[in-house]
Amino acid sequence: MLRAAYRKDDDVYLKDLALPPLGPGHIRLRVEACGVCGTDLQKQPANAGKEIQMTGHEMAGRILELGPGVTGLTVGQQVVLDSATPCGHCDNCKNARQELCTDIQSFFFLGLFGFADEIIAPAICAIPSDDLDPAVASLQEPLGVAIDMVRLGDISIDSNVLVMGGGPIGLMAVALAQRAGARRVFLSQRKRRTARCALAREMAVDDVIDPTDIPLHDYDFGCDIDRILVTSPPETLPDAFNVAAKGGIISFIGIEHGDGAFCTFDANAFHFKKLQLRASFASPALFGPLAVTYLREGIIDGEAMVSHRFPLESMAEAVETARGPDAIKVVITPA
Repeated sequence: MLRAAYRKDDDVYLKDLALPPLGPGHIRLRVEACGVCGTDLQKQPANAGKEIQMTGHEMAGRILELGPGVTGLTVGQQVVLDSATPCGHCDNCKNARQELCTDIQSFFFLGLFGFADEIIAPAICAIPSDDLDPAVASLQEPLGVAIDMVRLGDISIDSNVLVMGGGPIGLMAVALAQRAGARRVFLSQRKRRTARCALAREMAVDDVIDPTDIPLHDYDFGCDIDRILVTSPPETLPDAFNVAAKGGIISFIGIEHGDGAFCTFDANAFHFKKLQLRASFASPALFGPLAVTYLREGIIDGEAMVSHRFPLESMAEAVETARGPDAIKVVITPA
């Protein structure tokens, strides 16, 4: 038996589960760290009143057992898991279009997640990370998301960048935009998330703008904003379109459910400004090893990102903390 985190509306609790047998091509891990993602905090109307297992998907663990046919990994090795991995065998993968893989490999399909003592996952999802603190290593998954979003933003040394949303992915995107040589980098983030705003200032952003104090279209950036990286909900996309300079590129990952999944904007204005909207959806993940390298080399300061660590027994407290002003990234450490 193992413990796993469940929720029913705002009630978060642990339940005992039986781990299924280990199948071919799979590995069994002891979970050592699993980050709380913003999607773990969202209320989904379709799940109202239902008991659901919380989908912790940002994890590092120690291999306990190898399934038949697994090679290249060893028992006792620490790894991080991509939440979704291209199969390498479908036509799209073989045509160098792995991001359009038609046979994605993921622990999601096994119904097992990281807010638990153990997990079974496809071995193809594992990336060695023995030299990293497990909590820092667990940032690999959201960092891969940030890498993909910044890649699609096509940032250069002439870019003036606005990042909308200063959660962990947004803050890592700030660091990546700076590394790409962006001329100026601004962050839109409500000031009530004090820890995130403080870290952004430590990272030397040009300014942190609270859009509830001053609408973005009224803020004087002192330059043309030609690149916008949106991690905030879809309803904020019209603000990005209004702020973007002619020819600007907007890359976004923001997700919301129910009515929040929709937004309305002036398509003519979008057309006349020659804007581009690029959806970043890092499933399958394509930059896991690069993310581990960035954490290993300190290009992303993982220790600064991890603000809180909780044992699995304190899952409910961890969720509440993640919603609060002092949280950057909250990590569950079951081991």
